[in-house]
Amino acid sequence: MCYNIDVNSHLKPLGKYLLIDLLGSIAWFPVWWYTVGLKRQAVKAVRALEYRYQAYGFRIWIRNFFVPMYGQYDFGGRAISILMRFVVLIGRGIALVVEGLVLSLGVAVWAAAPTLFLVFALTNLSKGLFMEQVKFLLG
Repeated sequence: MCYNIDVNSHLKPLGKYLLIDLLGSIAWFPVWWYTVGLKRQAVKAVRALEYRYQAYGFRIWIRNFFVPMYGQYDFGGRAISILMRFVVLIGRGIALVVEGLVLSLGVAVWAAAPTLFLVFALTNLSKGLFMEQVKFLLG
């Protein structure tokens, strides 16, 4: 058996590969974040809103809007049924709009996060405790 004793012959290509991979990943990150990643988040938000729309059962509530509840076909029973269904539809509609706004806010936060993190990091480096520590160490 013959073993290669020169370890440096393997470390150099490995280091080069890792460095290129790391730099490529850093360069590709913003492109992925604002294309593929943002699209995935938007699709997830739309699917979640579609699920909530189906879970609230708007079609069933609208289809049975004028059908009296509990089989009471007199005027009072019909009026209460229509009023209750109207209130429920308004409440569920408001809930759906609020959920849509929250999901939209989540997508907006996703889009703004890297920029905000970069701004906060640069602010911390230039004005924050980091520079105070560097000044202390340098004397």
